[in-house]
Amino acid sequence: MSRWADAALAEWRRYREPRDSSARLTSVGTALCGILPKLGLGSAMDENEVRRAWAGLVGPFIAAQSAPDRLRGGVLHVRVHQSSVRFELERTWKAEITRKLAAEFGKDKIREVKFFG
Repeated sequence: MSRWADAALAEWRRYREPRDSSARLTSVGTALCGILPKLGLGSAMDENEVRRAWAGLVGPFIAAQSAPDRLRGGVLHVRVHQSSVRFELERTWKAEITRKLAAEFGKDKIREVKFFG
């Protein structure tokens, strides 16, 4: 169409489309990164990443005895099946596990680990 026809059509529609259509487009990943935190789902994605990496970070024995439950405000809550294992994790392994998680996911995502069960 000619410039005159475009202008006439835009006036008739009462809407002017931008000339560069790429200015209106965005990738799906970019759109999701902007939308998920607003919907409160950003934390759920972080929790799933931690669950997938848990066994590799803590080893098979600890992974068999525990599981990440939730991540809220930088605190990872881990459910432990036996109280004796929970005591040992609190006393001996908590600092090491926290360090590994912070190195893997960033200190801003995971600052602390709490064991319960």
